[in-house]
Amino acid sequence: MKIYLVAFGSRGDNEPFRALALEAAAAGHDVTFAHTSDLAFDPEAPYKERELPGSIDRVIAEQGVSTVRALLNYRTVMRPLLEGVWETSTQQILELHPDIVVYHPKVMTAATAAHAVGALAAEVEIVPTMTPTDEFPPAGLPTTIPSRWNRASYSLVKAGVSSFAPVLKELADRLGVIRTESDLVLCPVSPTLVPHPADWPEFAHVTGQWYRASEDELDPVLERFMGDGQIVYAGFGSMRDSRGKARAGAIVKAARSLGMKTLLVTGWGGLVPTAEHEQASDVLVRTAVPHSAVLPRVAVGIHHGGAGTTHAFVRAGTPSIIMPFLADQPWWGARLSSLGLGPKPLSRATTRPSVIAKSITEALSQRDKVERAAPTMAQEDGAGVALTIIERSEAGVSPLRPA
Repeated sequence: MKIYLVAFGSRGDNEPFRALALEAAAAGHDVTFAHTSDLAFDPEAPYKERELPGSIDRVIAEQGVSTVRALLNYRTVMRPLLEGVWETSTQQILELHPDIVVYHPKVMTAATAAHAVGALAAEVEIVPTMTPTDEFPPAGLPTTIPSRWNRASYSLVKAGVSSFAPVLKELADRLGVIRTESDLVLCPVSPTLVPHPADWPEFAHVTGQWYRASEDELDPVLERFMGDGQIVYAGFGSMRDSRGKARAGAIVKAARSLGMKTLLVTGWGGLVPTAEHEQASDVLVRTAVPHSAVLPRVAVGIHHGGAGTTHAFVRAGTPSIIMPFLADQPWWGARLSSLGLGPKPLSRATTRPSVIAKSITEALSQRDKVERAAPTMAQEDGAGVALTIIERSEAGVSPLRPA
């Protein structure tokens, strides 16, 4: 089977697609994975890679994660970036003639292009956002929505997407196709955290997370640091704002008040260490660390609540505190709290060490429950399940969205 995967977003959006690309290539399929420079290209990958224009990480580096600023710059920054990805991926699909197109929701033109070449289209809801259910509101909307409005709240997402209807109609007219919707929905999250909604249609599936375990070893300095004492991991990935220095200082002080050490993982600037942090024996600063090697060995984590990081902590059996910045991150924070796998999320404006220390203490008290959830999640084979669904759908065995 010829499979074309197209992702767009930060590294957290790209990594699940890479895991599925590896799974499909290992099964003998002809796989092409298209992505931006937000994910490093791998010359030794067992699949083909195609480049898409632009970079979300570059946008974040230049303007941070301010929602207001993002809206103000939408027409000059994000819209041209999206249009470049749409046009390039469409041309790649028309050129390659795949059997199935697996796409990120932001690449909303992918289903139309897939149908133009007779391919099936599988939309990947990185988090549950598009397919309505009574069980929870869509990720990205306020988590305070009353549960009786859960299903209705998806109409707000649909209204936002409908603003792009003219773009999809123009493309459909140009390519001579009728359908602009996907045939299949795949949600690469763990049923340990998000059980398959009972009211989802047959063409929508919670598969389990798509991830690949890292085999990276720790450098000697990090290995020594990890070998002694309880450690608070703090890292916010590609998130950044003006509070990075105050946030780092507050977390270190909170950890010290509890007799704990701190591993500051600075990422794109969500944490900005001081010279004192760089020299302190109870603090270690790194730009990035291998999660699969580090997280099982820390006592607790503080992070932004990206889907990948949230899954990684639970799979490691390590409790964590979410300090969300934007998008689906508050949703994951509320999700962990409702399951008893973490305390209530902290505001990213929190810089009082006493508040952070209290949250750390609460998270530590939930460790037993997180450890019980970890083995179940570790046994899941999300990418394998997704590939089986794709294979069965292409063969006409699994149900598809009605035309």
